Amino acid sequence: MSNTKLVLAIDMMIRTDRMHKCLIDSRVREIGIHRTQHKILMHLARHDKLPSQKELAEHLDITPAAVTGALKKIEQGGYIERMLGHDNRYNEIRITDKGRELVMRTREMFSETDRSLFEGFSDEELDTYISCLMKLQSNIKKQAETH
Repeated sequence: MSNTKLVLAIDMMIRTDRMHKCLIDSRVREIGIHRTQHKILMHLARHDKLPSQKELAEHLDITPAAVTGALKKIEQGGYIERMLGHDNRYNEIRITDKGRELVMRTREMFSETDRSLFEGFSDEELDTYISCLMKLQSNIKKQAETH
C-alpha cells in the first residue's frame, strides 16, 4: 500500500464529508433552521422527549450553550413547546405538530438527496463501499483504544 494512495484516500474522505455537510446545511437552511436545531427536532421526533440539556449536548457533540440557544430558536419558531415538569424543577420539551411536519418534510428531502448521491452505484458497489467503511471504523476504534 503506497503512502501516496493513503494520503489521497484520507483527503478524499475528508473532502467528501465536508461536501456532504455543506450540502445538508444548505438544504436545512432552505427551510429556515440551522443544523443543530434540526438535529434536536429529529431527536425529539424519534424519542418524544429530550434527555437533560447536558445529555443532549453530549449526544450531539455540541456545547450546552449551543443546545440552549437552539432550543430558544426552535421554540420561537413554534417547533417545540416547553412545559413545567412534574417536579417543577425541569421543563419538559415536546415537539409540536409544526415541528413534526418539518421533520417529515426534511426526511423526504434527505431521502431524495441520499438517493441522488448514490446514483449510478450498483448494489455490489454499495455493498463494497459499506464494507470498506465498516473496516475503516473498526480500525479507527482500534487506534482509539490503544492511544
